[in-house]
Amino acid sequence: MRQIFNRLKWTGQRAYFWYLNRPGGEEVASTDDVVEIGANGVVVARGGKMSYIPYHRIVEIRLETGEVLLDRRRN
Repeated sequence: MRQIFNRLKWTGQRAYFWYLNRPGGEEVASTDDVVEIGANGVVVARGGKMSYIPYHRIVEIRLETGEVLLDRRRN
């Protein structure tokens, strides 16, 4: 998954990703919100708040064009 985020960063493509947020359910963020790509997750900045999202909580990554890069819901 780290490779996907790095590829998006270097190509400048915008994507959206859905992740499990405890205890509330799913949330969505944009690759524009990502400030750090780590070995085990990403750090996002939204609404003045920094959050760490582990890769195992990310359930879908979809390009702005609609192309699905990852969908863990189908497995």
